[in-house]
Amino acid sequence: MTRVKFYDWKYSPFCMKVRAILDYKGVPYERVTPLGSTMLKLRRRGKTGKVPAVEIDGELIVDSTDIAYALDERFPDPPLLPTDARERGLCHALEDWADESLYFIGLYYRWFEAEGRKAIPAAFGQSLSGRALYWFYQRRILGQVRGQGTLRKSPQHVRRDLERHLDAIEGMLAARPYLLGDRPYLCDFALWGQLNYLNRTPVGGQAIRPDRRLGRTSCR
Repeated sequence: MTRVKFYDWKYSPFCMKVRAILDYKGVPYERVTPLGSTMLKLRRRGKTGKVPAVEIDGELIVDSTDIAYALDERFPDPPLLPTDARERGLCHALEDWADESLYFIGLYYRWFEAEGRKAIPAAFGQSLSGRALYWFYQRRILGQVRGQGTLRKSPQHVRRDLERHLDAIEGMLAARPYLLGDRPYLCDFALWGQLNYLNRTPVGGQAIRPDRRLGRTSCR
């Protein structure tokens, strides 16, 4: 039997994406929390020092998209990619949009917006190492959000961006349960992870309100 070990930080939208894919495919896995020495080992092996990471029969794979493709190759049913070439292209574009655009909106409302960031320190704990990690990741993440451009916008501008993204998602889901039709593909899992992450922030949770169709959408 294939052994799968999943290095999973439950607060990460990319870990949410991979977790949902594993559950959707029915792949049994061992979950490992990547803190302390485990993260140092991942950094040495995977070179990036980030999660999600998945170990399949001893082979370590990092990056949520690479993980998805590796899982689809080894566990092909149900598939994550459409067979039609045009739909595969759309799936790739939509996955990249969710991972690269929605992600930074979520980071803004979790790590920068005042109410959103109140809950973060508790996730790292009150130990000296936990507080040091929180400080490290806060500086690192806010630097990334500034470099990407979202943090250089006014709060009103970011909120307009959020609403436009949500309106676009609602429009794509207006006549179908998933982005490309009647079954979920990789783009749906990427979108689900980012929306789930965003929904856990005060501003995002208010924006993804119950009367929106996307507030009731799930890939699982």
